[in-house]
Amino acid sequence: MPMHRMPAAAPLGGIDQAKPTSYLMAIALVAVAVVLAYLARQLLPHASLSLVFLTSVLIVAARAGLGPALVASVLSFLAFNFFFTPPELTFQVDDDGDVSTLLFFLVMAGLAGNLAARMHREMEKSRASLAHLSELYEFGRGLSAAADQGQVLETLAHRLAVTLGRPVVVLCPDGGGPLKRQASAGPPAQVDPDPAGVAALWTETRIGPSRVGGWTFFPLSAHRSAMGLVGVEGLEESEGPEVLARSLCDQAALALDRVLLVNDLSEARLVSETEQLRSALLSSVSHDLRTPLASIIGSATSLLDYGEAFTADNRRELMATVLEESRRLDRYIQNLLDMTRLGQGDLQLQRDWVDLGDLVASALGRLGQSGGTARADVRIAPDLPLLWVHGALVEQALVNLLDNALRFSPGDGRITVEAQCEAAGVRIQVCDQGPGIPPADREKVFDMFYTACQRDRASGRGTGLGLAICKGLIGAHGGKVSAHEGKGGRGTCMRIWLPAPGEAPEGS
Repeated sequence: MPMHRMPAAAPLGGIDQAKPTSYLMAIALVAVAVVLAYLARQLLPHASLSLVFLTSVLIVAARAGLGPALVASVLSFLAFNFFFTPPELTFQVDDDGDVSTLLFFLVMAGLAGNLAARMHREMEKSRASLAHLSELYEFGRGLSAAADQGQVLETLAHRLAVTLGRPVVVLCPDGGGPLKRQASAGPPAQVDPDPAGVAALWTETRIGPSRVGGWTFFPLSAHRSAMGLVGVEGLEESEGPEVLARSLCDQAALALDRVLLVNDLSEARLVSETEQLRSALLSSVSHDLRTPLASIIGSATSLLDYGEAFTADNRRELMATVLEESRRLDRYIQNLLDMTRLGQGDLQLQRDWVDLGDLVASALGRLGQSGGTARADVRIAPDLPLLWVHGALVEQALVNLLDNALRFSPGDGRITVEAQCEAAGVRIQVCDQGPGIPPADREKVFDMFYTACQRDRASGRGTGLGLAICKGLIGAHGGKVSAHEGKGGRGTCMRIWLPAPGEAPEGS
């Protein structure tokens, strides 16, 4: 299919662009000027009558352009000579002064008409520029709400179709392959774009605008070079529509570049966070697993070497230590597995309706006696609805928070678990009576084992991955976890917020 550049259109307001009705208007206004001059000839001197005709020329030039203004100038010259210059009703001129007056009138009428026509063209250009800016503004507003490539292309196709009143199609390469239709809008197309011609335009030129058959194609190109082609069927070869279409395509290309850049940044951030998570896991394994393993090895070695010398109570105490530290080790391994799944994005939510009281009771049961003699008071509002969550994951998050609270509470301390409804969700609090967390550290404790690196390792009671795991598990449900000052200014309250449960999906 042959391709060629679109020729530039004639300037606005040119003689060749005037409509036939504009020339008829010029003739009519000259006729009106003849009537008005005839009525005013008794009130005005002869030379002043030319101002009536000059006014009609200015009106024609301001409304119709230069061509009709020149016609009005010549007709005014002839009419003024024929009807008002002695001898009247002839084109003869007896007085030499009248000849110079007529010639001066013709020159002034031409100049005034030209100036008025230029003003008319500038006004038309201003209106076109204002309409152009208005279209770009409305299009920019639509692009600001587009979150992905598909929405950007749909917005572009719709705006072009509405503005130009023509069928529009957007073609983009599919994964580096051939061009495929990604969006379309407007009235039904008379003919489809020729695939061979479009492919040649894409591979050879990639610049535009260019015509392929009855379609005009504009490139989508920005900092990432060409990203696609936008075709408009039957677009007239006029400067205004072409410039507007190119401007909209350029703006859409910048929006596409922004969307792709955001995606790249998101992927880079995900890779960075994954690497940080892997480093944190490696750095925490030696600390979090060493203590329970040392206790298990020590207790088992003592039983093997000195079992006969121990009393029954001593053996039972050593076996209880082995069991307790084994459970503790099991929780650490479960945390490692959960964090690995979170980092790789493999965590799948299998939601179901779950009672929070059952989750809290199960979490406390899993902790057993690892919290010493500290007691846990559970206060769940009676009107609390069932939660639409992955029960095992929320239970693991509660285990981590309770384990952290029990670990830092004194032996006679009290652990409080509260749950109540809020306007937009459910709030769960786990409060302890431990040393508390400084305000500057209340966000850092969820990041990269901040507490474990500074305080816990010195005390030998590392929190492991509990808080980071809790943040990830609750975040997967659309909720959040935060640390607050404890009741009465003592200890810490870890707060879980989960969005309000909605309707269960069909088939659940």
